[in-house]
Amino acid sequence: MRFADKERKLLGEIANAIEKLETGEYGLCEGTGEPIAFKRLELRPWTRYSVEYKEQMEREKKQHQR
Repeated sequence: MRFADKERKLLGEIANAIEKLETGEYGLCEGTGEPIAFKRLELRPWTRYSVEYKEQMEREKKQHQR
């Protein structure tokens, strides 16, 4: 079940990336609006956030868990 759920989520992310390609928004961080580094897009073409913004989100999440 876990594997199927993970695959379903990944397919959703890929569909989102394809939609962004069609609207011209592909490669922009959803959090900052700044371009996502090419290397990151090369490794994870479906990514929605820059490395910096993703790290910031994770730090904030950890602070809220304490």
